[in-house]
Amino acid sequence: MLLRLRTGNFGSLFSEGIEPELAPPPAARRLRRQAAFHENLTVRAQRLMRVVSRLMRPIRVADLPATFGLLLRERRVKSANLPDPRGALPSADGLAGLASDLAPDSMMEAYGKGFSPNASLGPVAWHSRADRFVATPADIARASESRTEAAGWTVTFDHDIETILTRSGRPAGHSAIMPARLLASFAELFDTGFAHSFEVRDERGQTIGGGFGVAVGGVFTIEGAFEIASGAARLGLAHLARRLGDWNFALIECAPGAAWIDAGVFRAMPREDYLALLASHMGEEKVGRWRDDEAVTVAPASPEDRRLAA
Repeated sequence: MLLRLRTGNFGSLFSEGIEPELAPPPAARRLRRQAAFHENLTVRAQRLMRVVSRLMRPIRVADLPATFGLLLRERRVKSANLPDPRGALPSADGLAGLASDLAPDSMMEAYGKGFSPNASLGPVAWHSRADRFVATPADIARASESRTEAAGWTVTFDHDIETILTRSGRPAGHSAIMPARLLASFAELFDTGFAHSFEVRDERGQTIGGGFGVAVGGVFTIEGAFEIASGAARLGLAHLARRLGDWNFALIECAPGAAWIDAGVFRAMPREDYLALLASHMGEEKVGRWRDDEAVTVAPASPEDRRLAA
């Protein structure tokens, strides 16, 4: 089930139909990301307050002994190996162990074993939840057919990862605020062609919604999303599903950081079933940057369309 990567060979891994774009110089990219992901005192205080708020919920208080016991044991042992996903705590969002190494190859090995990183309890840790919320690309595309969409909105992919990571990883009003370390790790996954973003812009070119996720085998996990205009993220999700359907992805998973995006279409799948499906679709990677020339602009609805939607 492991996905073994050689980061020095990513240039040869781009799949047919996917083309890398010219990247800015490393120094310029690093400075831009440091500025985008910087966690000032206000953001840090908000993140810590939300961590404390989550821990103080009655169900969380009951979980604290097991949670702190696992975290203390992890800090003491400091194992370089990934934990067994089946040994994750039944509570605490499936906490399994601390994520000490967030390099791209380590991240993809973890995703290949059914883990995803989360910092909702403070430190970045590996989680393997008892239930995974998933849908097929066809399910999502079907659910979006009856929705009316604002004319002039444009959906693109892999265009502005820093903006999408910052806004999706730290959305207003949601419980999870990703620390800079985790955002930077997702940005590195983007550089290696395994993480992707979708952007939705209005007719003036302003970014009004979007999200990002990680593709491993035939599964795409949406890790975060945001929207400024109502329905923008859902429009992006619909076009993401159509693209993944064209590429024969088996499932789209919705992680807790994006759980609000379309709760009606995602269904719970037990961890064992998820791990089995993930294993059966390993080796189906589509690695590389998604082309911007496949952007889709929503056309104005016809009078007949508006009548049917009414």
